[in-house]
Amino acid sequence: MTKANSNEWWFAPLFRVVGYALLALSLFDVIDIFVPALFTNPAWEFQMVRSLVERVPVPLLGAVLVFSGEKSLKIFKVLSWACLLVGVLFFLLVPLGISASLRLNNQSAQELNTRVTQQATQLQQLQGVLNTATTPAQIQSVLTRLNPQAGTVPTQNVAQLKTQLLAKIVEGQNKLKAQAATSRTNAERLLLKNTVKSVLGALVSGTIFTILWRQTTKALKANRQRA
Repeated sequence: MTKANSNEWWFAPLFRVVGYALLALSLFDVIDIFVPALFTNPAWEFQMVRSLVERVPVPLLGAVLVFSGEKSLKIFKVLSWACLLVGVLFFLLVPLGISASLRLNNQSAQELNTRVTQQATQLQQLQGVLNTATTPAQIQSVLTRLNPQAGTVPTQNVAQLKTQLLAKIVEGQNKLKAQAATSRTNAERLLLKNTVKSVLGALVSGTIFTILWRQTTKALKANRQRA
């Protein structure tokens, strides 16, 4: 037995064992991702796609190691077709990820609009109360709602304080609009970044697994021809 053949004899079983171990660990990760399964929930669907793409290197390495050390043609063939199945599933994650991203963006926008509308309504109500306020007690109630830690309204400066509070409410309305626009822009950019990363990752993963299936299929055909 040559030295090369001796090394192959020792490493082939090791490759197979490590490969199966990595595949088993990957299976545990997949089970953890899908339990519980919350399909129709865009946040869960999007995170599911991201998680599967992020974990691709482990099963891919495991499959290569198994193919490098597996001697059983039946198991080799099953794993080869399993690579094709996994590749197709990753391709299917592309439209799912895009759909989940769009629905998640709409959902986030609606939630943000709801919060902004509620806060804007509260400020508008305070503005209406303040416009009709004529007594220190009425102004005090508005001041307390704007700042619970505010002190007592001085009776001699009611008109001046009313003007200041109206200006503060207008300032708060403008700040609320600016903050809402900034939050919406930041959220859309982050979601777009993660979507592109996940979609491209799914495409690359599907392509690699498909290539792995093609190469192992060629190896099986070559083996049958030699036999």
